[in-house]
Amino acid sequence: MKKILLLALLTAFFGNTAMAQQDLRCHTDEVNQELIKNNPDILRVRQQLEDFTADYVRDQANQRLTSSGTPLYIIPVVFHILHNYGPENISDAQVLDAIRVINDDYAKRNADTSQIIPPFLSIATDAQIEFRLANIDPNGNCTNGIDRIVTNLTYNANDASKLNPWPNQKYINIWVAHTLERTGAAAYAYLPSASTPGNIDGILTRHNYTGSIGTSSPNNKRTLTHELGHVLNLLHPWGGGNEVGTVCGDDFVNDTPITKGFSTCQTQSSAVVCNPPIVENYQNFMDYSYCDVMFTTDQKTRMFAALNSGLSGRNNLWTNSNLIATGTDGSPINICSPNADFSSNRKEICAGRTVTFTDISWNGKATSWYWEFPGGTPSTSTDSMPVVQYTTAGLYDVLFVPSNATGTDSLSRVGYVRVSGAANDTIPYFEDFETAGSFPGTDGYIYNPDNGQTWTRITGVGYSGTSCIRINNYINSTYAVDEWTMPAIDMSNVMVPVYFNFYYSHAQRSSTSADDLALFGTSNCGETWSSLWSNYGSSLSTAGVVSISYTPNNINQWAQVSVAAHTYAQKARVRFKFRNTSDRGNNIFIDDINIIGNLVNVDEVSEIDLGFALYPNPAASETKVQFKLSKTLPVTVQVTDLTGRLIQTVVNETLTSGLHELPVRIETPGIYLINLIVNGKFHARKLVIPGE
Repeated sequence: MKKILLLALLTAFFGNTAMAQQDLRCHTDEVNQELIKNNPDILRVRQQLEDFTADYVRDQANQRLTSSGTPLYIIPVVFHILHNYGPENISDAQVLDAIRVINDDYAKRNADTSQIIPPFLSIATDAQIEFRLANIDPNGNCTNGIDRIVTNLTYNANDASKLNPWPNQKYINIWVAHTLERTGAAAYAYLPSASTPGNIDGILTRHNYTGSIGTSSPNNKRTLTHELGHVLNLLHPWGGGNEVGTVCGDDFVNDTPITKGFSTCQTQSSAVVCNPPIVENYQNFMDYSYCDVMFTTDQKTRMFAALNSGLSGRNNLWTNSNLIATGTDGSPINICSPNADFSSNRKEICAGRTVTFTDISWNGKATSWYWEFPGGTPSTSTDSMPVVQYTTAGLYDVLFVPSNATGTDSLSRVGYVRVSGAANDTIPYFEDFETAGSFPGTDGYIYNPDNGQTWTRITGVGYSGTSCIRINNYINSTYAVDEWTMPAIDMSNVMVPVYFNFYYSHAQRSSTSADDLALFGTSNCGETWSSLWSNYGSSLSTAGVVSISYTPNNINQWAQVSVAAHTYAQKARVRFKFRNTSDRGNNIFIDDINIIGNLVNVDEVSEIDLGFALYPNPAASETKVQFKLSKTLPVTVQVTDLTGRLIQTVVNETLTSGLHELPVRIETPGIYLINLIVNGKFHARKLVIPGE
C-alpha cells in the first residue's frame, strides 16, 4: 500500500460533510459522510478494515490471485424493483442485461478494453468476481432474483425506500427506483462497515441507470459497476469527501495514481495533473470520466480483501454454504411459479369504451391465464391480454389467475375499473362544502392508495363559511399522493370563456417544505388528464411558515386561483381533480369552488320576467341587484371580474317569490360582472365602478 496516513485520509473521507453535487452517477461519499455523523466509531472500524486490507495484500492476496480465468468469488444479488406501475417497473430483460454488463466489466470481457491507453495495459485486470441473481430467497422459496414492490417510495427514493431487504451477509441488495431524493445522483452505495445497518446496506439506483437497454442506455450502463466497487471497498481514485476535479487525492490503491478525478473523458496528454509526468487513470471504473473501461490489479486485491473481511458480512457472501442457500452454486436454475400482477391501458373510461388488460406477473413466467370481469364483455377470458368492454356506469372488479408448470397464483382487485355515465351537475357550478354529504359529491371519489391521510370535509373553518375540505399533510406520509376527483359536469351548454375558480390556504412547516397542489381536467371520463394549474413549496404558501399543525384563522390567509378552462366548453362529461403530493409539510385547505362560463340556454322570456337590473350603475362603490321571482327558486348572485375570477358571492340559497333587492359593495374601481343564476339559468349584467 502507499505510504500514507490512513487515519488522516479516512477522516478526510468521512469527516467532510459538504453536500457537493457531483455528476449523475454516485453520491456514495455523501451517504457515508452522513453515516459517520450519527456514529463516530465508524472511523475506528474503518481504520481496522484498512489495517486488515494492508495485511491481506502483503500476506495473503498473492496466494489467491491469478491474472484471469474462473471467478474466485461468486456473489449472490437481488434486485428490488420499487415501482408504481410506471417506467421504473423495468423488465426482467433489463435486469438480466444489467447483470451481463456488470459481469463483463468485472471479468474484463467488455469490448472497449481495446481503448485502454498504454500506461495502463499491464495493470488492467479480470477481477475474477461474478455476480449471480439469487434463485432461493431468504425463506427458502424459489426466486428469479427480482423482487417487485409496488410503492410510492419509488419517487424521490432514499434509505427509507429500501423495502424488503434480504440479509446483507447473504445477498447484495440492489434497489431500483424512479427517482432519488438526491437529485444530482444516479445511485449510491455503502462501504463495508460494522455500523451500517444491514437493512440499508447495498445500492440504491435509478431505473434509467440500470443496464444498457429498456429505460436505460449504453451511456448509463456502468453505474452499477461503479457502485459495486464501493460495496467492495473501492473509493473514488481521488479518495473522497471532495467534489471531483478539485483536490489531488488518494484511494489507498498502489497502482491508481494520485488524481483530482475527471468529469469528462481525457487524453493521455491531458491526464497529467497532480504529479507530472505520471498519467492518471481516468479510464478507471471508479472515476467519473465517462470513458471508464477497467479495474486495476491492486483494486482487485483490495476488493478481495473486503470479501475476506467480516465487516458487513462480505466474507460470507461467497462461501459454498451461502451459494447453496441462495441457489447460486451453479446448480440447474429452478423455474418459479408466477406472482400474479396485471396492468391496464386505462382504469377510468366512459360507458361503452374498452379496457385492455396485460399480464405483468413476476418471479416466474405464466404460460396460462384465467380472468374474470364481472359486468364486462367478455365476462371471462383465457387470453394473456384480453380486451373488455363496459357499457354501464359503475365500479367493476377484476380477478386474475396466472399459472405455469410450477404453480398458480391469483390477484383480485375490487373496484379496479371506473365507468362514468351521464353527468349530473351543470354550469354554473358552485361548491362551498357547507352542506353535510356534499363531499366527495354524487359521483366524485377519492384516490388514497396508502390508506392514510387524504382529502376530507371539515367544519369550523372556511373561506366564506364554516366548512371546507382539507388534507392533513402535517401527519401525512412523505411523497403520498392523494386525489379528489370532482363529480362529472355537463358543460355542453357553455361557450368560452370558461373559468375554474377556487380559494385555498396553506402554510409551510419549514422553509424547505415542498407540499404540492395541482389541478387537472378531463373530458373523456378520466382516460387522459390535462394539467391546468400547480404550485408547491414557498410559492404555494399563503401564510408563511408555521411549525405546528396549521389552520387558517383569518380571511387574509386564503388565496384565490382563477384557471382558464376554455378547452372544456361544450363538452358533455367533464371532470376536474385536485392532486396533493405530500412532503409531510403542512395542511392544505380548499373552499368555494366556482366554475362559470357564457351559457347558451338563457330563456329570453324569463329574462324579461325577472326584471334583472342594477342601480345605480355606474356606482361609486355600492349598487343594488334587483329581480323578481314568480315562485320559490334556487338563486345564486356572484360578482366576477372580466376574466371570470370570483370576487364575492352575494347569495347562494333558495328564495321565495316576489321582488328582491340585494346590496353589493365593491371598493376597487373597475368593470365587473354581476351574475344571477336562477334555477340553473344564467343572466349577467356589467357593473362599472369608476376611479377617482
